Amino acid sequence: MSKNAAIVARIFEHNTGGNNRPTIDRDHIGVIATQHGRFDGDIDDSIAEALAVGYIEEQDSEYVATAKVWDLVPGTTR
Repeated sequence: MSKNAAIVARIFEHNTGGNNRPTIDRDHIGVIATQHGRFDGDIDDSIAEALAVGYIEEQDSEYVATAKVWDLVPGTTR
């Protein structure tokens, strides 16, 4: 998986669940990703890649991280 797709997957994990909304939409991820110092790609391509490898999934036209993303974020639990 590319660096940008991993960053996007981490953003989904850090910004959904717990005290946050259960899902997040593409526009919000785009804003967060563009503020991330290491993200330098296309947000749509990165979301598509993260979806394809199963690190995020779509729910009601928004997205949520899967348990698989925990491998990208050591120490992450729900």
